Amino acid sequence: MKIHIELKKKRYILYAAIIALLGVVGANISILHTNADKITKHIEYKSFLTQLIAVFRVSITNKEGNGIFYQLMAAGLFILFLIVFSYKYTVREVISAAILSILYGFCMWIGTVFSHRESWDYFLRNKYVMLLNAFYILGNAIILFGILLLLCRVILRISETDNQTEHSLKRVFLTCVLVLFVLWLPYYISMWPATIHGDFLMQVLQLFHYPTMLQHQLTSDGVNVFYSNDHPFLHTQLVGLFIKFGIKINNKALGYGMYTFLQMTAYIGGISAIITTLYKFGANHRILKAALGAYALFPVFPLYAIMVGGDSFFALFFLWFMVGILWIFKTQGDVLKNIKFDIFFAVIVFLMSASKNQGIYIALVTLVFCVICLKKYRIKILVTMFVPIFIFQFAYTGLLFKAARVSTVGKQEALSVCFQQTARYVKYHGDEVTGEEEAAIKKVLAYKKLAKKYQPALSDPVKGTYKSEATSTDLKNYFKVWLQMGLKHPDEYFQAFFANTYGYYAPLFNSRGGLYLGLSTVRFYRSNRKWAQEMIPESFCDKVDFKEPKILSPIRERMKFLMGISYKIPIINWLYNLGVITWLILIAFFALWIKRKYFDMAAFLPVFLIVCVCLLSPRNDNLRYIYPACVLIPGMLANSGESKTDEPAP
Repeated sequence: MKIHIELKKKRYILYAAIIALLGVVGANISILHTNADKITKHIEYKSFLTQLIAVFRVSITNKEGNGIFYQLMAAGLFILFLIVFSYKYTVREVISAAILSILYGFCMWIGTVFSHRESWDYFLRNKYVMLLNAFYILGNAIILFGILLLLCRVILRISETDNQTEHSLKRVFLTCVLVLFVLWLPYYISMWPATIHGDFLMQVLQLFHYPTMLQHQLTSDGVNVFYSNDHPFLHTQLVGLFIKFGIKINNKALGYGMYTFLQMTAYIGGISAIITTLYKFGANHRILKAALGAYALFPVFPLYAIMVGGDSFFALFFLWFMVGILWIFKTQGDVLKNIKFDIFFAVIVFLMSASKNQGIYIALVTLVFCVICLKKYRIKILVTMFVPIFIFQFAYTGLLFKAARVSTVGKQEALSVCFQQTARYVKYHGDEVTGEEEAAIKKVLAYKKLAKKYQPALSDPVKGTYKSEATSTDLKNYFKVWLQMGLKHPDEYFQAFFANTYGYYAPLFNSRGGLYLGLSTVRFYRSNRKWAQEMIPESFCDKVDFKEPKILSPIRERMKFLMGISYKIPIINWLYNLGVITWLILIAFFALWIKRKYFDMAAFLPVFLIVCVCLLSPRNDNLRYIYPACVLIPGMLANSGESKTDEPAP
């Protein structure tokens, strides 16, 4: 694409300068430490304008040492809008970009507010600061608005200019496999035999029928209940085969290494299948090459491929699930005529449902959309999607779980948001809680502990007070009280939700978590949990634990150092940031929307569902929760450059 900057009217240069000034000042304005009363204390004539100017001046000059950054940012915005003004846009494009940009501005404001304060009252304390808030939201919105408008022209140009040589799908797939394998192999070797997420060690204990506890509640007692599906039973059994094999041959590291190699290979196959599918259906070749480069070079992808943990396991099957969904929507259902595909997809739907508790909900919602969008193939869809869901629900979690002594997830896992809202209400408005309301809450939660347990960004402490003996009647009464209190102070419910979720939609770049580079062991796990010290003998640690090879220790340390640096590298660090991941997804949907590719939007709906599930999760800003969506980002962006247009639905 050639940059077009020939302006027909010179006044647009002035407009670009003004917009750049508003954007850079607004986005970098300080809304954190502005005290209007102190600032205006010595102003003799306190008109609204003079007070506002005083507050505005302090809010700009409060940040020190960023002058050059502001100047570069302003210059970049000026050039951006010069380019933007050199094109014409449809009303649809302008309105869509404006709506999405305003939403982005509010998300940034919410993130700034709740990453610094527990309440937004501090930011709404007077009319001057509220004006600064509006300016902050506007500044961020302006930046994204310019980017989105330029994107409107870029994707159209890309779609029009792609006439490269066609290759066989087999060649494309094998090329992707080879590239990914060669560039991922150093991660596999340096991190041998695996990186292990700490929660997986509970699965190891359950594998050998030791009692386990989660959030102060017994999840398996090793006698009546062997396993808990809080951590996927399927994953426990699969990795357990390799662990037991390693113990049998007296090489536990090899057991883990074999599993991670198998998982990494399956990831490589899934990513290659995504790229090959997009190639088949007309995605721009240059963008596909860029997507392959991102998959090969961005550390987040190989590191999660070799991580032993339930989230990586679920993301793997979600990846393959998306391969099937893309084929279904790209062919508008015709692929369902193929019996082999139907069998493959039915198996994947079952495995995704069994790999994590949220899998079944994503499968069900996707099933509904498939039935709505592909009416001609309703029967086929019900067979390939509803049947495996039915088998999972009644045969797997019903009959098999009972026989294998597996407990299902507690009700508190799905009620995290409600419990967090109740705890915040009790903390700030406990004096308004009636005796009847308190009694209803006590049946479900430890009422006296709620105020102290409340943590804005983490609901696990509150959720841990859930009383497993609570009946359906108790929960019904609790929800009546929950609704009553919410109607009294709805703002507290909104704040509880925003404080527990802003990390998933506000790209603030203040998080350095998300990559797992350690080799966690049962002995380490035991030393950090009192209940484990009492229930797990030291002899068991000797049985299952192992150490990384000494020869690889310095290599692993260097890798950790490099990963620390990668958090500071632009573009690469985008996929460590949950808010950026969500907005890349929304931008991809925006690109499809302006091209009227509604079938493609429906095809990528499951990716957005992952984000929605994260908003109901107990912990704010956790990369492993949103990773299933992250692994689809390069493919989803590559799909936005597809040159073929949607055909009308059959």
